[in-house]
Amino acid sequence: MKKINFGEKYDAPLALALGFFDCVHRGHAEVIASARDHAESYGGECAVFTFSNDPGAFVGKRSRIYTFEERAEALRGLGVDVIVSAEFDSRFAALSRERFADILRDSLDIRAVRAGEDYTYGLNRAGDASTLAEDFGSYGADVKVLPLLFIDGEKQKISSTAVKEALSAGDIARVNALLSEPYFMLGKVSHAHGRGATFGYPTANIPFDDSRCMPAPGVYATKVTVAGKTFLGGTNVGTKPTFGDGKPSVETFILDFDGDIYGKKIKLSFYERLRGISDFGSADGLAEQLGRDVAHIREIFAEANDEK
Repeated sequence: MKKINFGEKYDAPLALALGFFDCVHRGHAEVIASARDHAESYGGECAVFTFSNDPGAFVGKRSRIYTFEERAEALRGLGVDVIVSAEFDSRFAALSRERFADILRDSLDIRAVRAGEDYTYGLNRAGDASTLAEDFGSYGADVKVLPLLFIDGEKQKISSTAVKEALSAGDIARVNALLSEPYFMLGKVSHAHGRGATFGYPTANIPFDDSRCMPAPGVYATKVTVAGKTFLGGTNVGTKPTFGDGKPSVETFILDFDGDIYGKKIKLSFYERLRGISDFGSADGLAEQLGRDVAHIREIFAEANDEK
């Protein structure tokens, strides 16, 4: 997958999906799939326009869901060939609707444009789904606006806001039903206190990022992908009251794994919240609970395999 900057020349014929794609939910996936299908029909490439930073942070809104690296990982999984990214800053925010479209058309060979019906662009959101035909279609691009998707049986649309609400509540099942793939984090394993190793549960730790919308504190059934191999895991998000440690962290015990992965990048995917965080009084008490957690994790994934 190629990554180019907004305004950078790229000559291949593109079907371009427009949006922020801050978490790549099912609605985003529909827009991207439409662009990908159109590109495949004439041997072109599927491209996505997004931001390299978080526009929400620029205007003081709630924390992000995914980092740019994580969004790129999710987009790669949807078959995107090219990511066109811009930094959302005061200069970008001042671009008129017409100037934004001009830059894209002048730098890219756009054969098709896809967007959701709530897409907006340009200063003061002057551009929206209704203006795409004028700004791109009149220049030869095939323009299609995709309808919003709604949560099954509900009036709430599938959106980043819905994902954030479910994530903050620890409702990972709901989060995963909204996203294009199970919610995940990417990170480099770092050294921590090493307490888990002293009672049989060594953990892989990735930095806690308070600039993102984190899952509710608790213990989760997860999968850990490292060096192309995937293992089951149990992940603690939050504090460690048993040891009087009030600093939040993300620590994962990897099942059936014995190796040194410090300094390596891992993908941590979340599947189910097992319980909240509790003080078990001692390392022995915590070890007993972790044994029960491991048994529960094996049951969860065994049942998932049986359902396939």
